[in-house]
Amino acid sequence: MAQGLKNVLKAKSGNVAEVNLLLTAMLNYAGVTADPVILSTSDHGYAYALYPIVDRFNYVISKATIGGIDYTLDASRARLGFGKLTPDCYNGSARLVNEQASAMAFIADSLKERKLTAITIVNDENGKWEGRMNQSPGYYESYSIRDKIKEKGQEEFFKDVKKAFGHEMEIQHPQIDSLTTYDQPVALHYNFELKTEGEDILYVNPMFGEGYKENPFKSADRKYPVEMPYTMDETYVLNMEVPKGYEVDELPKQIRVKMNEQGEGFFEYLISSSNGIVSMRSHIKLDRANFSPEEYENLRGFFTLVVGKQNEQIVFKKKK
Repeated sequence: MAQGLKNVLKAKSGNVAEVNLLLTAMLNYAGVTADPVILSTSDHGYAYALYPIVDRFNYVISKATIGGIDYTLDASRARLGFGKLTPDCYNGSARLVNEQASAMAFIADSLKERKLTAITIVNDENGKWEGRMNQSPGYYESYSIRDKIKEKGQEEFFKDVKKAFGHEMEIQHPQIDSLTTYDQPVALHYNFELKTEGEDILYVNPMFGEGYKENPFKSADRKYPVEMPYTMDETYVLNMEVPKGYEVDELPKQIRVKMNEQGEGFFEYLISSSNGIVSMRSHIKLDRANFSPEEYENLRGFFTLVVGKQNEQIVFKKKK
């Protein structure tokens, strides 16, 4: 039976099953209690919780108990930290391959992806705009960044950052912390110089490429549940000196809104100008990753509001 299960899973997931079955064997040999776990990834569909069928599973990981704490491990994914699984593994029912065939569950709502971005912009002695970006992406965005850098290199990665910035700029002294510390998120830092042409009126999006440019939910109707890979908590903070020789003519309006009556998500966009400094904070939080078709219209409307607000601009006019 065990060999048959092994053959089925190897056929479905290739080296993944082989690597993680070997990991489990090595852990047991070292005196660590470990068992294989079979699950179905999100692109394969759900496995039945009450009536497990081998064909409904397509992926193997390992569960180890160390110091009384359970860890789920996947040794097949490069640049994946200890005790971490990729979001596609969080797809509901799973089974331990042991005498009891114990049930497990991996729920996307349990994944908390937090991101913090802080930008400071000042006028230098020549009146140019200079800025500093500090960003701490969430763990899974960091995992994606590591893959991109492995594929393209840091230079190409920061070229893509420059394209997305939303304003003509030059990146200086780019730095990525914790790039090879796979248990932790990365941290991005760079200086930049913004270019202006001395126009009478300047239109500036204060999100500087970090906002949502379009609604991720495009269809007006949906008949199936929404299954996002994780919950989200994104905070963006800006402190910006008004460009030298200009004054604020118009600011976006502030807003605070809940996604639903239960407060399972909210969006706030706060912005003000005082003593030549524009201060702004945007915060989006969703406490759930899965939504029913009946909740889709409300979810889509929530992101429509987010996209609209994050694409509004500050208007600066030249002093007379």
